[in-house]
Amino acid sequence: MSSVVIKSTEEIVSCSDNGQHPLIYISLKQGSGQCQYCGQKFIRITQEESKKAAA
Repeated sequence: MSSVVIKSTEEIVSCSDNGQHPLIYISLKQGSGQCQYCGQKFIRITQEESKKAAA
């Protein structure tokens, strides 16, 4: 299980842990989500937050 939180501007993300478990889709409508197989955590950020992080 990764301790890194993946940030995404998308409302739906996917996880397969590089083929280690079945591909699943996770909704980030509530702002965050976690993979039921590997525990990877995801959070949703705005486009503005994404641009600031890239700068």
